[in-house]
Amino acid sequence: MKLSMKLCAALLTAMGAFPALASCGSAFCTLMSDRYLQGSGDPHAGWSADLRVERVTQDRLRSGTTNIAASEVTGEEAIERHTRNTNVVTTLGYGFDESWSMSVRLPVVKRDHAHDLIDETTGLADTPERWNFTRLGDVQVLGRRQFAVDGGSTSFALFGGLKLPTGSIAVTNDDGSRAERALQPGTGTIDIVLGAAGRRALGLTDALIGQISVSAALNSREDFKPGARLEISGAWSHAYSHVVGSVLQLNLRQRAHDNGAQSEPDNSGSTAIDLSPGLTVAVGTGSTLYAYLQLPLYQKVRGIQLVQRQSLALGWTADF
Repeated sequence: MKLSMKLCAALLTAMGAFPALASCGSAFCTLMSDRYLQGSGDPHAGWSADLRVERVTQDRLRSGTTNIAASEVTGEEAIERHTRNTNVVTTLGYGFDESWSMSVRLPVVKRDHAHDLIDETTGLADTPERWNFTRLGDVQVLGRRQFAVDGGSTSFALFGGLKLPTGSIAVTNDDGSRAERALQPGTGTIDIVLGAAGRRALGLTDALIGQISVSAALNSREDFKPGARLEISGAWSHAYSHVVGSVLQLNLRQRAHDNGAQSEPDNSGSTAIDLSPGLTVAVGTGSTLYAYLQLPLYQKVRGIQLVQRQSLALGWTADF
């Protein structure tokens, strides 16, 4: 089981959870990313780090479960053109002992969004607007309690914490126009995050992993409250050798619509299922490189929203 435990730890380092699919295409990849969940079978005191770069380009208009052309948009103030997200997500973790740990997740968001305002008189989309910024997003702080059974071949954990309002909600473009709230790098709210995770080793080279989390805003900020989020992920990992492995994830995320005078309740809220194949390469004894391609299997949105065709995540993780 020693080989399986080590390699599952490397294979699953690439997995984590972030909200996705806002009305203008503000998005992070939904991937599990936790060193305990990765199944080393030997949680220990000390530091860990995970650095991930994500590319999420949302340039496809969708209504319900159907892709639509810009010419089919009616009754809206603007036609969304694209939202290109490049996210750098740094997670620092510290294990107090074999059972208790905490982590801090710091996202930096580079976002390029464009839409065309529709003239009320002519009905034509003739006024382009664009925002292009790089800012700190909302920081997340989580605590975790780890449990192991069956001699370490099975483990599960409970976790919880807060998402803090560290991201700006007042970003403007070169014309001084403030971006709508769903596009901002932060929500302005304090959110509670609760969840559970588990892992089961299957022989020497394989493992099954699962995670579920729920997050919801505890307050509103300037007439805006983001919708509650449910995320469920399952994965199968396989080790080809001590160095190379693969993880195949299935990720479900469901988001309720936003609320408040500054929100777009008719164009927010979604359900999405993604297939996320990944490859990992161990570097030394405590460091791993990984890459994931996230492919949509099902996308259902409320109203009209931008969605992605695929997403890419590249990262590095290490224990110290």
